[in-house]
Amino acid sequence: MNMMSTINHWDFPVEMMPTPNAVTGEPEPDAFQVVRTDTNSVLGHHGSRYKLVPHDDVVNSIEDAIKQADISKDYKLTVSVFENGRKMRGEVLFPDLTSEFKESPVVNDIVQARIVFTNSYDQSWSFYQSFDALRLWCTNGCTTPDAVTRSRYKHTTFLNVDASAAKIKTGIDHFHTRKDTWQAWMKRTLSDDWVELFFKKTIAKGFTRQQSVDNVNQKQMENLLRLWDTEKNQLGNNQWAL
Repeated sequence: MNMMSTINHWDFPVEMMPTPNAVTGEPEPDAFQVVRTDTNSVLGHHGSRYKLVPHDDVVNSIEDAIKQADISKDYKLTVSVFENGRKMRGEVLFPDLTSEFKESPVVNDIVQARIVFTNSYDQSWSFYQSFDALRLWCTNGCTTPDAVTRSRYKHTTFLNVDASAAKIKTGIDHFHTRKDTWQAWMKRTLSDDWVELFFKKTIAKGFTRQQSVDNVNQKQMENLLRLWDTEKNQLGNNQWAL
């Protein structure tokens, strides 16, 4: 394995603790703080809905997704932390996941694949994971990312690190083994009306003998349209997002 790693001490211990009243020292109701226990530094103040996601869990989820995809063992992981560990940003580059080109890359070739991820303990940065294909767009070497998959969440109980990493794994697999399909689906634009009708006729169709398109599972429709809105904002109004 040719895996390189630049480690910047992201795996320090953190705990959620009650926020003490400045006068009495008693715990404030529904008030908590993230404490770095090796230095006793307070890294963030939060309400009861905040979900603590350790930096190490984020990094491990990415590495697990790469291993499970089993596509490339030639990658470089770089992780950086900022402001005494309040923020973390990581990047994984895959030199061997590229478009096929005969001699040297030309404009519109995909020259490298990349994972980017962020996390924070003070809510300044969302939990974010993305898998991008870096496309050459000018002859002097500038690239622009084509999003394969992206997830962005606030730190609440709805945040699921493993589910987000599973999307990264799926994206890596599609990019490597079904690249033509992925690129074709990215280029096909879909309207919101078309997508809604597609849901009504397929996975949101109600369990009834009637064939009317109005017989739909409304709860399922609301959930699907919410997910569609999230994915299209990240990936565009295209078949790949759907």
